[in-house]
Amino acid sequence: MTSQIYTETIPLLKKGLQTLLTILQKAESHAKETNTPAPDLITANLIADMKPLSFQIIVAIDTSLKLLARASFLEPPTTKPPTTTPTFEDLTTRLTKTIADLENADPALLAANAGKTFKAPMGPNEIEFTPESYAARFAVPNFFFHVVTAYSILRAKGVPLGKSDYLTGFVSL
Repeated sequence: MTSQIYTETIPLLKKGLQTLLTILQKAESHAKETNTPAPDLITANLIADMKPLSFQIIVAIDTSLKLLARASFLEPPTTKPPTTTPTFEDLTTRLTKTIADLENADPALLAANAGKTFKAPMGPNEIEFTPESYAARFAVPNFFFHVVTAYSILRAKGVPLGKSDYLTGFVSL
């Protein structure tokens, strides 16, 4: 028996993280070609009160890891914001490691926990979820909010990205 989390959600998150890798590589190339300092892109945002590109990528990673932990009924990893501005290499390393973590998910553990309930903090409240409802109602929407925001920040900063840079990884299942 396999779980929906293993067969549908994890592959979707892996594709989204691959998309982030692709657009991050294009951003790094663009920075080199245009002599743009890397921190100018990594700390860029769309509007003054919005978190920067690095935050968007880190939250997408953390959302993936929290879903995997919660669906496995393990304690989610605690994340600490970086104390310095991450580099393209730092973000690429984190993305690559997270993809590997998702690839190494234990299908039997995920299947054994399908439909079981747990509580997760949401702001000042705790909400009861199953792994499936957590994925559908929080993790996947939150994940894609940050993936699309990262894409949008880079587009706004002149990185030559198009719709195919975003969609190609999802189409090639």
